[in-house]
Amino acid sequence: MKQTYELLLFDADGTLLDFDRSEHAAMRKVFARHGYPYSEELLQRYRAINSRLWRDYEKDRILKPVIHMTRFQQLFSEYGIEGDGAAFNREYLDALAAEHFTIDGAEEVCRALSQRFRLYVVTNGVSHVQRRRMRDSGLEAYFSALFVSEELGVQKPRREFFELASSAIGGFCREKALIIGDSPTSDIGGGQAFGLDTCWFNPSGRPAPVPPPTWEIHSLRELPELLSPREA
Repeated sequence: MKQTYELLLFDADGTLLDFDRSEHAAMRKVFARHGYPYSEELLQRYRAINSRLWRDYEKDRILKPVIHMTRFQQLFSEYGIEGDGAAFNREYLDALAAEHFTIDGAEEVCRALSQRFRLYVVTNGVSHVQRRRMRDSGLEAYFSALFVSEELGVQKPRREFFELASSAIGGFCREKALIIGDSPTSDIGGGQAFGLDTCWFNPSGRPAPVPPPTWEIHSLRELPELLSPREA
């Protein structure tokens, strides 16, 4: 690797935090609290609805409140559940905030990299959910700052998100910064559009996005070696 980085920008969910495990645990608890039926099929249908809404949000087709107002209401309608989807969503977010499973290797890798680089989190998540999960997981201690779309008022992959985050980082230099994330659109696409080198975290071996990222890893434990200086 010829490039020497100084700043590492990490996505949170799917990169540092195991969102799927947290989501499943939170959903199961809140559905049980209300006595609603819960199954793997229902969870997968929710994920499909939620993913579509988040894609629309990333493309500026809808505002974030639309996601929170409609995702459970649509799910309830499809499964014949009588309930207030918006109120259920609030309970779900509170339950989600209490779940802080991490991706394998996240803590040891962040600890090691924080000795050599300045680390920052760049995430599209809900502010109080992301901040509590990062804190409770123990990962927050390794990061200089967390940049959350809800607080910045704009989401990845929009250029404005990266402009606001970079302007708040002292001595920010695009040529010395690397973004690491699992999303081909919000992390890799957004980083590329802002002129950053990108590292795609791809543990499941998905086909590479086009244009391809600068780097691709399948385990977070590959990062320290990838970012080690190489002989010319």
